[in-house]
Amino acid sequence: SGLNLGDIGARALALAIASPQNAGLGELCLGGNGIGDAGAQALAAVLGAPGSALRRLSLRDNCIGDTGARALAAALETNVMLEELDLWGNPISDEGKQAVLTTAKCEVFLELQRTRMALGSTEGTEGTAVNCKMRAILFDWISQVHTGVNAPVALDGAPDPQDMLFRTFSHVDAYLAMRQVQRNELQLTGVACTLAAAGLDGSSSAEDQELATWLAFVTDGACTAEEVRDAAREMHKVLGFKLHQPTAYTFLRRYLRRTGWTEESFSLANYLIELAAIDASFLDFRPQAVAAAAAVLSRQYVPQGISVRHMPRWKTKLLRCAHVDLHSELAPCIAAMARLHAAQHRSANMFVNKKYEWARLHAVAKIPPNPPSDVKYFVQYLRSDAIA
Repeated sequence: SGLNLGDIGARALALAIASPQNAGLGELCLGGNGIGDAGAQALAAVLGAPGSALRRLSLRDNCIGDTGARALAAALETNVMLEELDLWGNPISDEGKQAVLTTAKCEVFLELQRTRMALGSTEGTEGTAVNCKMRAILFDWISQVHTGVNAPVALDGAPDPQDMLFRTFSHVDAYLAMRQVQRNELQLTGVACTLAAAGLDGSSSAEDQELATWLAFVTDGACTAEEVRDAAREMHKVLGFKLHQPTAYTFLRRYLRRTGWTEESFSLANYLIELAAIDASFLDFRPQAVAAAAAVLSRQYVPQGISVRHMPRWKTKLLRCAHVDLHSELAPCIAAMARLHAAQHRSANMFVNKKYEWARLHAVAKIPPNPPSDVKYFVQYLRSDAIA
C-alpha cells in the first residue's frame, strides 16, 4: 500500500499476477495507490480470468469511480475464489456500489467510518436515550443471544459466528449514531441488527421469519417477530451501505495471518476485542487500532500458558499492515485495552467473561491480566523490531 502505483503500475501488476509463477498469490493490498478506473479495469480482468486464486484484495482509498466498479462487478459475477474486497475510500456512487454488491459472492467492504454518537456517561431518566452503561448491557446481552442454544440455522450455522457478532455490534453503533433510540427500544434494536448481520432484510422468506421469531422469543415478549422484521427493514433503509463495513474482528483476522497465531492466542485476542466492543470509550479508536492492540496483547501471556507462533519481525509486519500511528493511536489503544482487561477480569456480572471461561475457548478469561503498562512502554516495545 501507499506506493503511488497509479493506473500504469496497476496495469503492470495485473500482468504480473496473471503470469504462471504468481498463480498462487492469495492476498494483495493496493490501498492508497492512486489507482483509478483504468487500473481497476486491469485488475478486474485478472479477477474475471479462469484460475484466479486471489482470496483477498484491498483497493481502499484509491480513485476508483463507477467505471472501475462496473468492471469489478462484471468480474465478480464469475469469480468464486475471492473472499474479501475492500473498496472504501473510493468515489463510487450508490449505483456503482450496488452493482458490485449484486454480483459479488464475497464480502465487499464499501465504507469505513468512525462511529460518533452522543452517549451519556451513566444514568438518565426513564425513557431517555442510550448512555454508555445501557449500551454495555445491550452488547453483553447480544453476545449471550449469539451463543444461545437452539438458535436457528441462520444464526447458529453462520460460517463464522464471531464475524456475525461483530457485524451486529457495528450495525448497532452505526444505527445509534444516526437515530435516537430510547431505552425501551434497545432490545428490539439489538435483535433487528442481528437479523441484518445474518444477511437478512426482514422479508417474508422462511429464513427471515424463522430467525425473527426466535429473536422475538429471546426478548421475553419485549417485541414480536413482525416488529423485529419491521425494525430490520428500517435498519436497512437507514444504514444503507454502512451495513458493509469491516469490523475490529475483520482486521484482527488479517493481522494475525501476518503476525502468526495459535488457537490460544486467537481466543485471547477475541476476548480482548469483545471486551473493547462493550466499552464505549473504545469508539475513540478506529477498528484497525483495536484489532492491532489485541494482536499485540495476545502475545504477552506466554508465561500464563498462551502459546504463540514465532514470526520473524512480526511487529514491523503489524505496523505496516495496520496503517495506524504508533504514538498517537496504537500505543494508547494497547495501554487502554490492558487497563480494561485488568479492570474487567473475572467480573461476575458480564457474560463475556463467562463465555471465555469455556474450555473450547481455552478458558482465557481465567488468566490473570498482566499489570497494565503505559503508552511509552508499548511504543518502545513495538519499535524494538526496527532497532534490532
